[in-house]
Amino acid sequence: MEAALLGFKEVPDLEDDAKSSHSRKLVPWLNWNEWLFVRDALFSDSHQSLSSALKRISSWRSRGSLPVLIDVTASIVEIQHMDPFFRQDQLNDGAGSVSEEVLANLYCMAIVRLVNGAVEKTRKKELVSIAVAAEEIGIPRMLIDIRHEGSHRELPSLKVVRSASTKALDWLKSYYWEPQSKAIPFQGEGNANVKKEIKSWIRELAICLKVSGSPKSSASLPKGKRPKKQITKILKSVLRLYSSFSSEIVSVLLNYLLKSLSSSEFKKNVDDACIGPAIENVLADWKPIILKLYNKEPELLLNLLKEVLHMIETQADIKCGEGRH
Repeated sequence: MEAALLGFKEVPDLEDDAKSSHSRKLVPWLNWNEWLFVRDALFSDSHQSLSSALKRISSWRSRGSLPVLIDVTASIVEIQHMDPFFRQDQLNDGAGSVSEEVLANLYCMAIVRLVNGAVEKTRKKELVSIAVAAEEIGIPRMLIDIRHEGSHRELPSLKVVRSASTKALDWLKSYYWEPQSKAIPFQGEGNANVKKEIKSWIRELAICLKVSGSPKSSASLPKGKRPKKQITKILKSVLRLYSSFSSEIVSVLLNYLLKSLSSSEFKKNVDDACIGPAIENVLADWKPIILKLYNKEPELLLNLLKEVLHMIETQADIKCGEGRH
């Protein structure tokens, strides 16, 4: 497993070379919902969706451990987006256009990376050639030939590499994106049921702590008493689910923390001068709970931070999109 800064554990990943189909590795996306958003947006006809996907992948690159097939997909899609051949709105607009030579170079480099990167994961080094290994995993012969020509001979023509880019995306969809979509665990009804269970446990925990922000929820609890046994039971249930659903738990937990901070009582009793201590007081009831979870799952705090950053990025994307209209 390659060490990475700000990576997240997800299962399974089709690019992992390990024997187990459920081996764990670091990935840069926060959860599979984010991955699915990028998949849909990458192959969308919407310029805004594509821009959002490319921006998200750029963030993934900065975190490290970005699978090469995702990186190459983004590169090819972005090159096609610059190519007037694929952009009807640019046919009569020469401003800012990229030269044919530059486009051919970009396409060729992306295809070389695709073949080399895909083969790197599968072939036994020095036992078979890259061309043979590439054919074994179904890479079209055209891409293999372009990789050879671009690496050892003259650069193929723009017409050739442009056509190859379409074949490359088709192969990437069939080899990585579609199988990975099907391999995502607990999608559909099963995933919905687990999310419902997680929300139920966290909501019950919030009621026990009397910080849910709902007067009706806390009214039924005797003043000054906290059902410690109930809290312990809930924490055990949450920890049981954490190993497989860390992102869902982090998301729901953060939602309740933010709900506490956005309560009308908090806003009424705080001003800018004392917002720091006020936040600490509001979250004081949650602190021992977070620490107990952190002691069992040390990555919790990092994941909470990354969820906050993800929310900020999403809000920034929305504002940026609104600014264009």
